[in-house]
Amino acid sequence: MEFSKFVEKAVLYDHRNIFSAYDGNLNGIPDELKEFYQKSNPVDVEVNSVRFFPAEELHELQAEYSYLNAQFVFASCNGDPIFLQDGLVYTAPHGVEKPKWELLSSNIETYLAELL
Repeated sequence: MEFSKFVEKAVLYDHRNIFSAYDGNLNGIPDELKEFYQKSNPVDVEVNSVRFFPAEELHELQAEYSYLNAQFVFASCNGDPIFLQDGLVYTAPHGVEKPKWELLSSNIETYLAELL
């Protein structure tokens, strides 16, 4: 996937958005996002109220949102998780016992393109 266009637009959107390469352990990160975290780890990134979490925080993030039984949470919007499940991007209300998932996009690349 080509994430560099998203990174470029996110920095233009707000110069305080910071990305950097990451060479740490990426076990548990879905294949769809590994390249993103390797080349463009979102150290401090927020776009249109969506906060992206850096690789260093992902393990704890999965535990926080474990009640979703979702594949992988990578961002949030006002506390509501944004996550991948079988390649699709969803959100759900935070703190609801059995939340109804809302489909945001058919894949991560489209989601990022539509966000900006």
